[in-house]
Amino acid sequence: MWLVVIMSVMLAKSVSAGWNNTIYYKVLVDSFKDSDSDGLGDLKGATKQLSYIRAVGADAVILSPINAKSPDCDHPGTVSFTEIDQRYGNEDTLKKLIEKSRKLDLKVLISVDVRSISTLSEWFNLSAARTLGYEDWVIWRDTPADPTIDGVEWLWNDIRNSYYASISNETQLNLCSDGVTEAFRRAQCIWLQRGFAGLVLSPDFTINHECGVKFVQKMATYALSCTRAANIEKPITLADTAFEIENAARYYGDSVTVISNALTGPVRTSPSLAVALHTELVYCPQDMTPTWRTSSSESRIASRYGSEFVDAINIISLFLPGATIIQQGDELGAADTLLEWATTNKCWPTIAAPFAAPFPWDDSPTAGFTSGESWLPLAPNYRYANAKTEFANEQSHFGVVRAVAALRKSPAFGPHYEIKRIEDALVILRWGPIGSLLVVSNLCRRNSEIQLSKIPGLSNEMTAAVSSGGYMNLFRGETILMAGPPRHCGGPGPVDKIANKLSEGWQKINKYLSV
Repeated sequence: MWLVVIMSVMLAKSVSAGWNNTIYYKVLVDSFKDSDSDGLGDLKGATKQLSYIRAVGADAVILSPINAKSPDCDHPGTVSFTEIDQRYGNEDTLKKLIEKSRKLDLKVLISVDVRSISTLSEWFNLSAARTLGYEDWVIWRDTPADPTIDGVEWLWNDIRNSYYASISNETQLNLCSDGVTEAFRRAQCIWLQRGFAGLVLSPDFTINHECGVKFVQKMATYALSCTRAANIEKPITLADTAFEIENAARYYGDSVTVISNALTGPVRTSPSLAVALHTELVYCPQDMTPTWRTSSSESRIASRYGSEFVDAINIISLFLPGATIIQQGDELGAADTLLEWATTNKCWPTIAAPFAAPFPWDDSPTAGFTSGESWLPLAPNYRYANAKTEFANEQSHFGVVRAVAALRKSPAFGPHYEIKRIEDALVILRWGPIGSLLVVSNLCRRNSEIQLSKIPGLSNEMTAAVSSGGYMNLFRGETILMAGPPRHCGGPGPVDKIANKLSEGWQKINKYLSV
């Protein structure tokens, strides 16, 4: 991928972004940094590497779930929603992480999967025993339902003499239960009082979507009440959903935004992606925007799109209106791991998945992740897609993300936007009273010629390495970022032909960063 950034606008110091413009960095604690050589990432290791996250350009960190999980993989799932799993650390290590993040001006959010528990948990056993107040915390049936519906398996419990709902061998909680909602209200307040700025909830309740929606709205209201009582800054709630946009959009509400999966699926053509992006934005309530993410828990950009498209997806996610979540490793172009390479069979707190490859800090045999045996194999491309190799290289995937993250906070990153498809390219134009920024990305599997004069109002001072006739040739996956004066209404003008080298663009960016 080739990126050209030429600044021809007046730039000033950036201001801190609100939640709607936040750049989040999603950390899978298990795979970020191991501090005690047991092969599993932990809170102490994550704390040591917070400065790296700030260097990427992030405003906030999202931690994967760190609450206590079952130590028995025959009975997987959560056993406590408030206690910290000792394999990650304890209250003291978490406190140090929060303290360091504040020094770095990084907010921290915690992920909580509210859908399921382990059969070893207290909640399950109390519900199975029909203990007063817990009877409906788990979904019970006298006869099993069709297992092909909603992917739910119905398992028999001898104590209750009933069937309970299970997915992937984890018991499904009943989000329609007032008792469950109240328990999560208390748990949420504990996390917020520990210093977290918000929660990322996974609320998809396939058996009754309406209950899941009400649950999220109640949790957001409870979060505000908790923080007001403790004199804490107003929190944010993110809904992490796998539902299609029609159902996902129902989670939006006061202090609740929805994480979009528009960029996380299989390869899309530019027309298909443009439609998907517009659809996500149309379903947003007024004055709200989605939170876009580069990857989900299915696969990283480099594995599902190919390495030549890594910069394209990262840049697009950063230029769309709304907040952005950079999935750990996507800023490096790190690939998924191959699970068949695994050499350990311990019971880990998180289920092994290809996207959970240990973070590649360097090109050493263990990638700087651990001094022991890693819980999962390293990604096949870690020798060159690693932090040490890319950090000092301005033209690397990391360098591109860092530069675009900085531009995102400049005055030229205006409030107005236009998303369209021109030939095989996806085009995103951002403009305001100070200037304009334009992204042109070829998501096609072939080279493509793009006619920029089809963009109404494009300034004739917009600068990049393009032809004077307003055309550019893009290789597959290639993305160009241009900057210029504010958009005008006098119609399109010619795009100046220049031959600026990439390094000259970087000199302009560095000058801006030093303002």
